[in-house]
Amino acid sequence: MQEENERVKKTGKMERYDLIVVGAGPGGSTAALTAAEAGMKVLVLERSRYPAEKNAGGFALSSKAWRDFPFIRDMELPSMRRGTQCVAHFLSPPPEMEERFCIASGVSRRAGYPEAREFFTVTMLRREFDRFLADRAVEAGAELRFTSLVTGLVKDADNITSVVLEGGDEIRAPVVIGADGVMSATARLAGLREKWRPDEVISACAVDYSASRERLDDVVHEANFQAYFGPGMGGNYLMSYADCIHIGGPGVTNSLISRVSRTRIKPARELLETIQAPPVQRLLRAVDAVPREFHVHCVPWKDSMSEDIYAGGLMLVGDAAGLPEPLWAEGVWQAMYSGRLAAQVAQEAIGEGDVSAAYLARYLDRLRDSPVAQEFIGGAQLRQLFEVLGDPQAAGEMTEMVVDLTVNMFMSGQEPKAQTVARAVPILMENLPVLMKLLGIYLPMIQEGGGELPPPLAALGGMDALFGAAGGEEPEP
Repeated sequence: MQEENERVKKTGKMERYDLIVVGAGPGGSTAALTAAEAGMKVLVLERSRYPAEKNAGGFALSSKAWRDFPFIRDMELPSMRRGTQCVAHFLSPPPEMEERFCIASGVSRRAGYPEAREFFTVTMLRREFDRFLADRAVEAGAELRFTSLVTGLVKDADNITSVVLEGGDEIRAPVVIGADGVMSATARLAGLREKWRPDEVISACAVDYSASRERLDDVVHEANFQAYFGPGMGGNYLMSYADCIHIGGPGVTNSLISRVSRTRIKPARELLETIQAPPVQRLLRAVDAVPREFHVHCVPWKDSMSEDIYAGGLMLVGDAAGLPEPLWAEGVWQAMYSGRLAAQVAQEAIGEGDVSAAYLARYLDRLRDSPVAQEFIGGAQLRQLFEVLGDPQAAGEMTEMVVDLTVNMFMSGQEPKAQTVARAVPILMENLPVLMKLLGIYLPMIQEGGGELPPPLAALGGMDALFGAAGGEEPEP
């Protein structure tokens, strides 16, 4: 108490709130909105001059957000483009990098909730989306302060009780939610971690282009997400918005390939090679695209969900908690979901008069039972796809196999139909090693998620016998 009195004398201030949220990104604003709607006195501290001031560009928001956050349905932003198709382009090796195979797919009618049967994602700019969420939080009663940098946390016994701002002002609250991103100061100041390990974080870069809205409507329409794969490339993406385009990656795939092959990857060089590929250049010309900005930022990327995400009086959400899913590093929906959970637990803890780490552990328990944690099931295993795609020989074999099967079974006009269709089985047998690699990735994930093997594969003796034999080992008699 004497130390607190000294701080008050020094700063001349001691404001009090029910909840302090550090960071006005998707996780922080959703937490503030949830808490303010529950009647809590909430303060959001944002170090920048406005939400999403950082050089992050745009993103694709999954249909999960429309399922889980009804207020999103009222959102209309100038940059939004709805996506009902995803397109994957498979290119030949450099230097040609021409398109060998392309697959475009609409949404599955078997998806588990209505929104997923209507669209994949809606692309939009972060500066618009983050401002939309922050405005919703303020309308609900939260107070938002910009250019407010948190430089310290004050602890009373085992619980964090207040935050200290640059300049010395101290603000008190029984619970603090750290929503301050991948470089989270609250995580470090609370002693939860110093920083992410090199294998827990990736760099992602993108080039932003202005483009003709009319040409994008004609050329891209609702295929707002397109991926480009090729031997040695791993994968890059092109996202289209209402009147602009981002060509990005290869942060996720390059970090993975670097981990697998133990080599250093040059993301900017690979991104430039993808931009210069003829199919990409044709699309850019078709929509009158003009480059205007280069983006680069870091994202947490972990094999499993973090558990060091709470302490007495504090919870971490979103990127600060390392919650982006482990395949594509999608993180905005995860930030929003975790922000809402943290705010709900904060309300309960304050109501019970117990903000200890033991009580706030229920935040982690609820995350474990949530779709956020389910995203980690199989995600790390699916990364092995990029190991295959990153291998020039395997990627080339897969691409040519798909081309051969498609041409010989559906599209041949050069030879007699019966002759071309009969080639399908030899083609599959020639590519059996690659097919077994793919089965070895997907089938264990099916079992981990609670599924059962198809009867024909189960009859072969299970995965151990099947993939042991495929890998050159003798199966058990």
